[in-house]
Amino acid sequence: MPLERHWDGLLPYLRTYSVMCVWRLPIFWGASFPFTKHTLMYYRLNKNTFFRAIDKHGYLYSQLTKHDLVTDEAGCVFLSALSRNAQSFEALLKEVLKAFIDPPVEQVEHDLRQLLDKLVKFNYLTSGETPEECDRNEAQFSYAAENAKTSTDIFLKDWETTTFSEDSAQFFAKTHRETPRVHACQIEINNLCNERCIHCYIPHQFKSKRLSKEQLFDVLEQLHEMGTLSLTLSGGEPLLHPDFIAVLRKARELDFSINVLTNLTRMDDAILAAFKECNVSMVQTSLYSMVPEEHDHITKLPGSQVKTKAAIERLVAAEVPVQISCPCMRTNYRSYKDVLRWAAELNCKAQTDYIMMARTDFSTDNLDERLTLEETGQLIRDIMDEDVTYKGMLEEYKPSNPDEIKDDFVCGVAIDNICLAADGTYYPCSGWQGLPVGTIQQRLKDVWENSPQLQMLRKIRKRSFPACLKCADRDFCNACLVRNFNESGGDMFKVSKHFCQVAHLNRVCYEEHCAKLGIPVKKA
Repeated sequence: MPLERHWDGLLPYLRTYSVMCVWRLPIFWGASFPFTKHTLMYYRLNKNTFFRAIDKHGYLYSQLTKHDLVTDEAGCVFLSALSRNAQSFEALLKEVLKAFIDPPVEQVEHDLRQLLDKLVKFNYLTSGETPEECDRNEAQFSYAAENAKTSTDIFLKDWETTTFSEDSAQFFAKTHRETPRVHACQIEINNLCNERCIHCYIPHQFKSKRLSKEQLFDVLEQLHEMGTLSLTLSGGEPLLHPDFIAVLRKARELDFSINVLTNLTRMDDAILAAFKECNVSMVQTSLYSMVPEEHDHITKLPGSQVKTKAAIERLVAAEVPVQISCPCMRTNYRSYKDVLRWAAELNCKAQTDYIMMARTDFSTDNLDERLTLEETGQLIRDIMDEDVTYKGMLEEYKPSNPDEIKDDFVCGVAIDNICLAADGTYYPCSGWQGLPVGTIQQRLKDVWENSPQLQMLRKIRKRSFPACLKCADRDFCNACLVRNFNESGGDMFKVSKHFCQVAHLNRVCYEEHCAKLGIPVKKA
């Protein structure tokens, strides 16, 4: 019988979370309890697995495989019993049974056994006959293996969603529409930077602030209380913060999935060891060219290419997940592919893009590095030919219906993520530093729930852009409120003509790609 049906049958037995009841289970632990081989097994969460209870649903996310799943209320009870410490099946079953009143014990045991076996199979859990064997059996990240962090391929979910869980995208679309929550937060721990990247959207004269360790610890505690899962530590250059390692360790203590955005030029032995110790989900860095002079021209820091490249190699050797970003601009347009080839030799994930955003103070001189439309078109064609993920998206593409998408959010700002800048100001996202929504002197929960600016942003839907809904290029447009805002001088509803032209290019390139492969074109 499907797990979902079993769990539906358990719902009437569930205790409510708000009422404490006396446990009335008639069978207690003794010879009459139906022990199985599973009682001799130990289970714990894989170190790369994260659990959150969301509106009585259970949510599991693996930063190793990029799998995630959502369960119903009874499934949440099962998942809540798990921890990062190995527990025997007997102990887990006993803990689960506490949540029910007069439950059918054999049914609970059967469902728990099914769940644990499946979670182990998909690397959410590690198991063994002893806690020590759990450690030995734990799935680990490795560059020697093909996995979600080294491959550009789409990681296909072969979990039986119809019998176990809801579709996570649909679940979050529904729950965030009803109750926005901070699922992810980016914190600029300082905005000091030793590079002067010519395309950066943060004006360098504003890069002079730093959050204290005490402020950062307090915000991390608040995020933990709010159930935030994903944390990104950035700058400026975060490795310039004197307490970076302490902040990283605090984030690990509070059980976030941690990403770090850094140029790596200041990485030393201690920071490398901390990345490993704290099991970061990803270190993301930018390498603009294999030609040192080109890279250094972009960063305006002599010797930066050599340092960043050497640091990447050290991360790979230490089995720390690293992703290379190689945004394409005029300076590196003819050489960016060499970076992607080098990354492939390391079995390291790398990607390029053609997106460039005006600065947060509305200045646009950085856009002088933006590719021409002709260059952008060729880059899109290259991506379609080479990037497996992009090709997979094209194969799965289904034209949208304006009537069905008009109530969708434009993006996740104010819905599931927020950014704290180094000056202690909260912004909708890291690029939107022209629209403050609160300050660190306020509790984040109060900012999130009561900020007039966030409440205004939550009312914006795709229907707020009627011309875009009717546009034939709408499915090939990466709509972004902050790009509109920065490039227009502060009007989030004024769509940049450049991005409309790029969306059209995307559609044209898609149609060319279909013709080349001899497959039908899907039209919106």
